[in-house]
Amino acid sequence: MGAGCCMKFNSQRIIQQGQTNEEKERAFEDLKVFYKSNKSSMNQKLKLIFKEICKTGRCESEVVNLNFVDFQKARAEYLQQIIPFFQNLKVLKLWKSRLKCEGLKVISYELGGLVSLEILSLEDNSLGSDGSMYLAEALTKLKNLKELWLQINNIGIIGAAYIADSLPKLKNLEKLGIDENRIENKGAIKVASSVKKLKNMKILGLGYNLLNDETCLNIITILNTVGLEKLIFSGNNVSEQSGSKMKVHMPKTLIIF
Repeated sequence: MGAGCCMKFNSQRIIQQGQTNEEKERAFEDLKVFYKSNKSSMNQKLKLIFKEICKTGRCESEVVNLNFVDFQKARAEYLQQIIPFFQNLKVLKLWKSRLKCEGLKVISYELGGLVSLEILSLEDNSLGSDGSMYLAEALTKLKNLKELWLQINNIGIIGAAYIADSLPKLKNLEKLGIDENRIENKGAIKVASSVKKLKNMKILGLGYNLLNDETCLNIITILNTVGLEKLIFSGNNVSEQSGSKMKVHMPKTLIIF
C-alpha cells in the first residue's frame, strides 16, 4: 500500500459506548490490523498513540497534541480509529491539521464521545460552513467543554449559525475564539446571542470578521450582563468613538479593538 493511502475498515466496528465486550474486542483487533497496515505512512506522534493503544487497549493521556499532523482526506480515519480509545482526554489540540470539511465528517461521531474533553483546539483547518455543521453535531455532546478555539476556518455566516446553535448546550464554556472566519455582522450577532446564555464565559474572540461599528455596539448591548473578562474586536471597522462607548457600557471588560 502506497504512502499516503489508508486501509479502510468498517467504521461501525469502531468501539462505541454501550457495546458488548465482544464488539469492543473486535474493534480493538480491527485497530491493531489498521495500525499494522498503515503505520509506514503515519506521523510519529500518531505511532506513539497507536502503540500505546495496541499494548494496553486504551490511551490514558489527558492531553493529546496533534498540531500540524496531516489529517486531510483518508488520513482522517487515523483519528477516527484512536479517538474512542481516549479514556480520560481533557485537551485535544488539532491546530493546522488540514482536517477540512471531509475530516470533520469522518470524526464527528467519535469526537462527540469525548465526554471528559475540556479544551478543543481546531484553529486553521479550513472547515468551511459544512465542516462547522459536522462540528456542531459533536459539540452538543461535549458538556464539559471549557475552551473552544476555531480561528481561521472560513466558516462564514452559515457556519457561524451552526456553531451558535450548539453553544447553549455548552454550559461550562469559558473561552471561545472564532476570529478570522468572515462571519460578518449577521453571524457575529447570532454567536453573541448564544454566548449571552452562557454564564461562565470569560473570553470571546470576534476579531477580523468584517464587522461594522453598529454591529460591534449591538454586541456590547447583548453581552453587557455576561461578565466577560475580555472581548476581542481587533481588525474590524471600529471607530475610536464607538470604542469609547463600548468601554462605558462594559467597564469591567477588557475590550480590544
